[in-house]
Amino acid sequence: MVIFPMYCHNFSAKYEPLQIYSMSVTDGREIKSQQSEVTCILDGKHIQYQLEDISQGNFLWDKMQVFMDNPKATPPQIVSGDQHFGDYELFVEAVAQNTLQEFLKLA
Repeated sequence: MVIFPMYCHNFSAKYEPLQIYSMSVTDGREIKSQQSEVTCILDGKHIQYQLEDISQGNFLWDKMQVFMDNPKATPPQIVSGDQHFGDYELFVEAVAQNTLQEFLKLA
């Protein structure tokens, strides 16, 4: 799990850090590329997150699929607490539309 510094003035005391469901062990270039892009964008914007590595055990893989309510869900998936924000496609769409803060409910 990786925790990066948070840019504090945008967050309330009840802020829960983002969790990014990811895979450290995968032979899929697309998943690796998508995970890297998501984390690079979050790092660049100084947004705190935790990586949840689902390749470290079936429990986390099952947890992600149940949480997403989709047995075919693949990483990266972006969540905070009990709220699912979306997958890679929704994330990059928010970045492209300059609505990432709203997408992540930080604004």
